Amino acid sequence: MLSASPLHDDLSFQIAASAVGPHQRLTLPHLIRLLQEAAMRNTVRLGISSPELLLSHGCTWVLRRQSLHCLRWPGIGERVRVLTAPTGFERGLLTYRDFHLLDAEGKTCISATTEWLLMDVHTRRIKAIPPHIAALAADLAPATAHLKRPIGKLPPPARPNAERSSHVAFYQLDFNGHLTNPVFPELMIEPLGLAFLETHLPTEVDISFQQEARYGDALSAQSEPATDGGTHFRHALLRDGEVLATMYSAWQAL
Repeated sequence: MLSASPLHDDLSFQIAASAVGPHQRLTLPHLIRLLQEAAMRNTVRLGISSPELLLSHGCTWVLRRQSLHCLRWPGIGERVRVLTAPTGFERGLLTYRDFHLLDAEGKTCISATTEWLLMDVHTRRIKAIPPHIAALAADLAPATAHLKRPIGKLPPPARPNAERSSHVAFYQLDFNGHLTNPVFPELMIEPLGLAFLETHLPTEVDISFQQEARYGDALSAQSEPATDGGTHFRHALLRDGEVLATMYSAWQAL
């Protein structure tokens, strides 16, 4: 388990009323917010948070990939823990982080593995991971404790059969001034429609973040079935035809 590493944090939360939707359960966008809060607390303790790196190196962490496996969605008021830690480095540019969302009995509800890059806030280009961060590799948990990392690209819908349009609003921006990560899947699931979303919950979500979006950008979310069963989908978020993010999702009926 990640707790074998001194880099880990085991953080307690309670599912707030503002974080649940019509199912009375934690929603996908608020799950991502919860995991990002856990990551922020952990990076602050380790001295490698975005605010600290912005001051010292002029850069910030950006999420490139997030893969979620959902066994059970916690309900309103439920007390949960998030176990998180860095789990690897690659090519001097990429770092991995895993999450386990546990219920009060210590059972895993949701697990997630993520990929992060450092971006120069002035040039908007990717920067090499500084040596003092790369040195944390010596304290990683054993590889057997790491979640399986996603491989391959996530293609956009080839023949989208549903689409929703929107504009980036001010309170959809994060502290870096671009569209915050949780809003990407929030927008991309909208083409599935009310009848489907009211009667299903996601079991697998894999998101590839590719480009930034800014205030006022006109966005288009598209989806198409990935299989004949009607519970697996390919999604994309676009701006003037440019792909900003792609996603694969699998769902189960309530």
